[in-house]
Amino acid sequence: MRLFGLSLRLRLVENSIESTRTRIHLRQPCQNNSTCLNDNTTIRGFNCNCLSGFNGTECQYDYRICQLRTCSYNGICYQSSNTTFTCSCNEGWQGVHCEIKMNYCKNITCYNQGVCQSLSSNYTCLCIGEYYSGRYCEIKSGKIVTLERVSKSFGYIAIIFLIGTAIFIITMDLLKYYFGIDPARKRLRPRKCVKKQKTIPVVQKFYYKSSLKKRSENSIVVIEETNI
Repeated sequence: MRLFGLSLRLRLVENSIESTRTRIHLRQPCQNNSTCLNDNTTIRGFNCNCLSGFNGTECQYDYRICQLRTCSYNGICYQSSNTTFTCSCNEGWQGVHCEIKMNYCKNITCYNQGVCQSLSSNYTCLCIGEYYSGRYCEIKSGKIVTLERVSKSFGYIAIIFLIGTAIFIITMDLLKYYFGIDPARKRLRPRKCVKKQKTIPVVQKFYYKSSLKKRSENSIVVIEETNI
């Protein structure tokens, strides 16, 4: 009876061990694609064979050089050695971990007060209003060209006027201080003495014939005028 009881206990222990191993394999305690191996010498009854870069009793620690967050913005990490890596960045990003956005406007000049805007993979120049166009805002509209020509014309006229005024002032100074000629000074002309002429009296005589019948036909009226 004692032997029978002992053998029964051994079978129960073996069954419990087998059931434990079965539960362990079903649970898959080894992480990160590691291999689970039965080991009767350990309390757990198994060991995990970890892949390169993983460690721990269940391979739960990741010591790989290239991890999911090593390269930012969906960059691809390439392990060049056990301690170094290289990130292949997507378009528009740069840096060791692809963390720096590329500035495409660094060496770009937008004309006519245009503003350069960096895009994900290129750049564009934002022109002011509808007066400028083109990739670098270098094309001017007809209205702007006309205004520039008019302003230049007025500028040239003002410059010519100033130059003429300066030449006139310099010429006047040269005539005055080097040649003793002052054209701006008015010379007084001598007045001529005008003698008053005496008025000579003029005597005018008018003869009128009377047409009246009462008077004689030969009657004459004499009127004298004298100018003194």
